Amino acid sequence: MIKHTPKEGIPRSGWSALKEKFILVALSIMAIGQWADTKALLVETYVDIVSNFTHHYEYEVLSTINIGSNLEYFKQNFGVPQLIKPSKYEEDVRFAYFLNDKYILTLILNKTRISAYTITALVEDFVPYGLLDKSPQTERQKISDKVTEIADYTLDYNNIEFVLVREQLDKSKLFINKYFGAIAYTDDIKLPSFVLKEISDALNFEDEESEAIAAKVKNLISETYNNYYGVGEVDLSLITDSILTKFEYSLYAKKPA
Repeated sequence: MIKHTPKEGIPRSGWSALKEKFILVALSIMAIGQWADTKALLVETYVDIVSNFTHHYEYEVLSTINIGSNLEYFKQNFGVPQLIKPSKYEEDVRFAYFLNDKYILTLILNKTRISAYTITALVEDFVPYGLLDKSPQTERQKISDKVTEIADYTLDYNNIEFVLVREQLDKSKLFINKYFGAIAYTDDIKLPSFVLKEISDALNFEDEESEAIAAKVKNLISETYNNYYGVGEVDLSLITDSILTKFEYSLYAKKPA
């Protein structure tokens, strides 16, 4: 079982030291450059310093994403994606990836419209704000703690180990889907391969899900920490289609496979 230690944040004395350090850097830069260049450098320096100590900057930036946004408008804040892939199933659907040391942001695009997006945390204590209510989250939870009623689920153990679930909200939320799960890009997500294989093999041999399979799935998501967050209008099959393989993750994120 994963031991989770929530980030406590920087104590007041730490913030004072951080503020003093930033002011010193600002004065040094202003002494040697023009104001326009200085301003850009100050912003970049501030972001770097805050990101080294907390995830606050990343949470705030990610909380600006909304379903229905246009990709060109989105690029004004996020820049261009490092990778774009076509869907294997839908002709007009593409996946755009923004790779960060702390997370993978994936946009599911219908032409140029964002119809869904997902965030895969790559750091154990990285827990983004709620994707719909934009509220801060206290700590990482088990997958089962994130959903009220599972509409469907999917899992795999071959290329990259994962388990994902979908919850459909009611008409007051326009029947938007929420997606949660775990993807084993990092060592702290310890998905049991033998359980994934057992469930997958059983599903392949049975026409309908049995009570035994349902119990195994329920037990799996109740013991596995969530590191995957998503919201959107698409089926779980498209969400699964958007997952980077272990090779792609290693290649584009420059991480060992």
